[in-house]
Amino acid sequence: MILSFELTTYCLISGAIYLLIVDLVWNRLESFLPTSGDFPPGFFEQKSLSWFASCFIVEFIFLVLMPTAIYDRFYMVIPFSGIRGGVSVGLFLFMFGVAPFAILLLFRMKLPAVYVLYQVLGMLIRIIGALAIIGYLYSL
Repeated sequence: MILSFELTTYCLISGAIYLLIVDLVWNRLESFLPTSGDFPPGFFEQKSLSWFASCFIVEFIFLVLMPTAIYDRFYMVIPFSGIRGGVSVGLFLFMFGVAPFAILLLFRMKLPAVYVLYQVLGMLIRIIGALAIIGYLYSL
């Protein structure tokens, strides 16, 4: 099995662009919606360029870099491919990774459900979009 550095580079660049656009829109939308109104002042870290960059780097590593590396090694033996394959893997990761954690967080901490649901929906959009891009590019 030969690694395709050109295809991996395309996946990393297009996934990073997608994540950057979604992060910018989602953070801008968060400032308009009253999702974090129930928290005391000073509860959240102030949003700055370094905060945005560190969040983007973490999302890039877990949602683009690692899935691309894994998909590059195993796409020949994965029984599904394309956008449908990426979406199904994204839904699998969401259902068995993000959703149980969010539900347990709601039970253990007194967090507003609106805030948690907003964050979970944002993560669902990021996961499915990034993996759909990876699946699409590897099906070409």
